[in-house]
Amino acid sequence: MVDKRVRDGSKVYSTIRDAILRLELRPGSIIDEATLCDAMNVSRTPVREAIIQLIADDLMIREGRSVRVAPLDFDEIPRLGEALLVSSRMIHRLAASNCTATQFIRIEEAMKAFEKGIELGDGMERSELNLSFHLAISQAANNRYFQRFYEHALIGNFRLARAAFSQHEVRIPGKPLDKDTQAHLQETCRQHRAMVEAIRDGDQDRSEALAIEHETLSRGRLQRLLFRRVSKGPKLTVGSIAE
Repeated sequence: MVDKRVRDGSKVYSTIRDAILRLELRPGSIIDEATLCDAMNVSRTPVREAIIQLIADDLMIREGRSVRVAPLDFDEIPRLGEALLVSSRMIHRLAASNCTATQFIRIEEAMKAFEKGIELGDGMERSELNLSFHLAISQAANNRYFQRFYEHALIGNFRLARAAFSQHEVRIPGKPLDKDTQAHLQETCRQHRAMVEAIRDGDQDRSEALAIEHETLSRGRLQRLLFRRVSKGPKLTVGSIAE
């Protein structure tokens, strides 16, 4: 999970964060500082600093003297969707208004990386590339208050989606994607390109409309998959979430 050469605090933070998003550190699991220090070959100071930041990011929680990976609550999906929709609309408007030339290049590069990753990567890689695209747009808004609101909702949605998709999107080498996934990815790419064009043109109204359209697409797919899983088996619980 972890590169032994990791040294500085920012890399410790990003390594633990990635492990949470990849479900390598399971929702609700207790964090053992000593184990993390040994795995990354670092002192406790950068690990503790990373934990403080991850608690602020809502990716960990403190319970008395213990620290846990923040649990996942599928009952929160409607409220999380509301927060993501509201914040996404504002972020896209701001990106269309404030995006710099350098930031626009990063957005385009992230868009192309996602499109390339459709064929080369598995479901987890696609999700990470998709997250990178939306974070690039968030950076282009150039408003740290809205960015924080949006990115918290975005990452919360990312975690729930990964938990729901982890078994559905296991890729067998040589086997093509199912038709539903192919159609979803094709529409996702179309919407991504439209978002980039709206930001390039500085069209705030179009950017906001596309944010609504994109959130509807993502929410619909998540709901369909959850309904499929519930109809085929027991209700999803935090303890059952694993790769």
